Amino acid sequence: MRVSQFLIVVPVLVQVMLTMVLFVPHWRKRPGGGLGASSGGRFTDLYRAQFELPVLFYAAALFAYAMRLVDQWLLFLAVLFMLAQIVDVVSELALGNRSARSVAVCVAALAALGMWIKIAAHFAVAGL
Repeated sequence: MRVSQFLIVVPVLVQVMLTMVLFVPHWRKRPGGGLGASSGGRFTDLYRAQFELPVLFYAAALFAYAMRLVDQWLLFLAVLFMLAQIVDVVSELALGNRSARSVAVCVAALAALGMWIKIAAHFAVAGL
């Protein structure tokens, strides 16, 4: 089944929107109304987490898009990553459930790893 290369942008845009949604309360919680060092807290932790594991996701999505490697499996892994990130944030903020958050982080990590394995497999088979 042929997949539009552009579809990989959708989970990336959702991930960016999630980061921006977390930015607003993170910014408000900072001392001095947004100026100065961060005081920490749930929003700050969740916001900072958007610059850890998602970096691997962004890089894999960009690489796959640029190299025209997007297929249904890579797209599935990208959507799985995005959904796991949403579950991560919702489980922490709405439910306060640490175990659900741990599972979501593990799923996101496996999805990002799967994307990179898929990319590496393509080059192993096709050659550099």
